[in-house]
Amino acid sequence: MKSKLLIGAVVLAVGIAIVGVREYTGIEKVSGGKVKNETVVEVPRVSTAPETKKYDKEVGEWASAMVTLLSEPMDDPKLGEANNDEGFEYYLKAQEVIWAFPTHLIAEDKEIEKEHSNLFLLSSYIGHNQFVRTAHLDPNGQAKEDTSLSDQWKPTDDDMRQAFEYMKQIVYDIDVEVNHGGEGETFGVTHLLNGDKTSEMEDFVTGKSSRIGRND
Repeated sequence: MKSKLLIGAVVLAVGIAIVGVREYTGIEKVSGGKVKNETVVEVPRVSTAPETKKYDKEVGEWASAMVTLLSEPMDDPKLGEANNDEGFEYYLKAQEVIWAFPTHLIAEDKEIEKEHSNLFLLSSYIGHNQFVRTAHLDPNGQAKEDTSLSDQWKPTDDDMRQAFEYMKQIVYDIDVEVNHGGEGETFGVTHLLNGDKTSEMEDFVTGKSSRIGRND
């Protein structure tokens, strides 16, 4: 009797196992006694598209406005009073880039902080260069914005031009990244886009920034 019960239990267990496998694998009988296997394996879809970083809209608005500011003639009465002096225009625009920057957002994004730091150094160098151009008229720096003396300012030098060009390039690259998802040609001078010329630009600004505060 015990043997029959044991055999019955085994048969029942095997039957349950077969049904379970059948339901799991999707095996079913079709006409003619053939077996049809309809096993379906679902593979999770993994997106290969790079994730687009989101930036605060204030950074985007600033970048867009600064691209326009740096690439177009400046409408400022002071510049007209200075007979549209080249270096003075660089000086005024560089100040505006820093004054308008949404600095309260710097702590939230280390890469944006790096870009602001480089822009600040470039702006400081341009300001220092404007001082150097006018120091022979007033060693205390009062002549750097005295447009009545603009005809006596020293000529704009190539380093001042290069500093301004780097500033334009950084702002342009930031605009490409923040407002256009990184799509478009860039100058390669920002950390945001892992620019291949970032070190070259920083070598320039670091080397020249050591002169800031000196009356050369």
